[in-house]
Amino acid sequence: MNASLKAGVLVTRRYPGYKDIPGLAYHYPKQQYQATIEQLVGALVLMYEPRRGGKSADSKTGGRSAFTGFAFVESLWDDPTDPTHGFAELRYSMDFNAPVPLGKTHVSGNALQTAILQIPHEEASRIVRVGIAVAAGVAGAEFREGLSDIAELIDVATRPIEQIVRNQRVRDASFHYRVVEKVYAGQCALTGIRMTNGRGRAETDAAHIRPVANDGPDTIRNGIALMKSLHWAFDRGLVSLADDGKILTVERGLDAPVRGLLRADGQAMLPRLADERPHPAFLAWHRKNVFKGAA
Repeated sequence: MNASLKAGVLVTRRYPGYKDIPGLAYHYPKQQYQATIEQLVGALVLMYEPRRGGKSADSKTGGRSAFTGFAFVESLWDDPTDPTHGFAELRYSMDFNAPVPLGKTHVSGNALQTAILQIPHEEASRIVRVGIAVAAGVAGAEFREGLSDIAELIDVATRPIEQIVRNQRVRDASFHYRVVEKVYAGQCALTGIRMTNGRGRAETDAAHIRPVANDGPDTIRNGIALMKSLHWAFDRGLVSLADDGKILTVERGLDAPVRGLLRADGQAMLPRLADERPHPAFLAWHRKNVFKGAA
């Protein structure tokens, strides 16, 4: 990560026509954008979802016209299968707790007709704070007592951008809120069970599919809600997921009572929206590097 004063925007559709891996890699045509993105290596970049591509890769509508998260550009490399395109490696990626509409920013809509652009670092930092922060008044109405460390998200608006990126408590609280509360509604994806404590906090954990220690991003598509015992089993390779949501287990790796908790149809309970489900690239990484059974 570089505390560069440069900042930029990467435009990516909800259903991209390129080979993007959300939070990990951004795919782009080199002829149009190589010079611009070279200036953004080490810099803060915002992810912007345009109106186009919001219902399918070819659709002209359905997108939110909003900033949806941020990352830092780590490095660039050529697409090995297509020399006319390149990839930007992203690090410290994080989804916003709520998209920031274009109309609430000072970024020009005309400027966003290009897929990669520079914007003032001050404006990018302001958008990050707005996207991550939760207003105290909203918290009282929307969040149950006991929800993930809400205080960590309320005071984000007063913090320097570097503290937001580096502060693990902020990242963990935000990741838990987005994955467990917003996407999975507190239910474990493998069992469908939802338990809460006396203050209303779901017993379910927000599990990274590709761990942060292995460059996994804090993004919804790298997350899954799991009850604590199955989070432990997932991290140790005793259970995994196929791309279609089929639950994979290690033969004799789970005791019968634990197997009995898994959904009877053998399919994980995944989000309805395709762009909120675990990304195949992260699931493939888990099956290859963590899972101890036959994929």
